Amino acid sequence: MVEKLSRRNFLKAAVTGAGLTALFTSPITLSKAEETVNSYNKKPKAILIDVRKCIGCKACQVACKVWNKLPAEETAITEDEYTNPTGFSANTWCYVKFSEVKDEAGNISWRMASVRCMHCLEPTCVSVCPTKALKKLPEGPVIYDPNRCIGCKYCVEACPWHVPHFDEERKVIGKCIFCVDRIKEGMVPACVANCQTGALQFGDRDEILEKAHNSGAQYIYGEKEAGGTSMIFVSDVPFEKLGFPKVPHEPISTYKTDLLKSISGIGVATFIISLVGYFGVKMLVKRKAQVKASSKGV
Repeated sequence: MVEKLSRRNFLKAAVTGAGLTALFTSPITLSKAEETVNSYNKKPKAILIDVRKCIGCKACQVACKVWNKLPAEETAITEDEYTNPTGFSANTWCYVKFSEVKDEAGNISWRMASVRCMHCLEPTCVSVCPTKALKKLPEGPVIYDPNRCIGCKYCVEACPWHVPHFDEERKVIGKCIFCVDRIKEGMVPACVANCQTGALQFGDRDEILEKAHNSGAQYIYGEKEAGGTSMIFVSDVPFEKLGFPKVPHEPISTYKTDLLKSISGIGVATFIISLVGYFGVKMLVKRKAQVKASSKGV
């Protein structure tokens, strides 16, 4: 129990103490990764996440908040959970997952992993979105247009990693967009730029996969899951022990019809009402513009 409390107090101090306060109040300094990134091209990009190198400093987590101007959220550390926050939200797009791993001798060691949207090669969220608010770019990012979102939450239910979350106030989803604005300027994502240990590396997906296979890590995650993703994890322990879900290798979008039938929490009526509301607003805006134009002509 003493060991648990000491670790808890240490992590609590790290989250609420001067160290993290300095990160929020001081300008973010970009690492040399910024200077060495390849010139922009439309090849699929990826991030290599080396669980063996992550120290849980949460620089990636803070960088994501700062760069994307995401509001802070009140969180808490419990005695049995050191991940803080404990999951995604509409305003938390990246966080560091803490895991205690016990070996055959009963010894406990730590593993930390920086997690975010997986940016699937064939994203299920895109395939089930009825208004095409979600879109897959050739460079890899899965982005979304909040103006097209009708709040049906199909993407929320469809994602095998439970990444998209619905913002009840703004009535749109929120999730990592792979720093698409930075990528298109030839920069690395903010989380990668601020990783101090090299646990995060960015590049063309084929190069990242080559690095993963040459890393000496026994386990790779993200190469084939759901047909392949843009987040490639390497680890020295099985990913099941880190709480990563077991996802089939076939693209989940191939099961689109069955998937839509299985989304029971939304309901057809809710979807129809949302869709009618969406197109109703579009027609109203268009009509107002026509009236305004005609009045000017008179």
